[in-house]
Amino acid sequence: MKITITPFTVYPRCDCMALPVGNEQEEHIKRNHPPITYWGIYLNDNHVSYVSSKELAEKTKLWVEKWLKDRL
Repeated sequence: MKITITPFTVYPRCDCMALPVGNEQEEHIKRNHPPITYWGIYLNDNHVSYVSSKELAEKTKLWVEKWLKDRL
């Protein structure tokens, strides 16, 4: 069984009432709505879980590997 971790990024929508235009809009979005990176955990390319940090993803991967080893 192959266990992998992969980052994926979510870009929040900006629903602000008065959105700036041009370059100011890009700066507004970067400053007020930064992208969020999650870490997906996959077992044989099937999504199992996701976590909020790479460190937690690595710990989860180790836990899953140990859990699977104990089951086989």
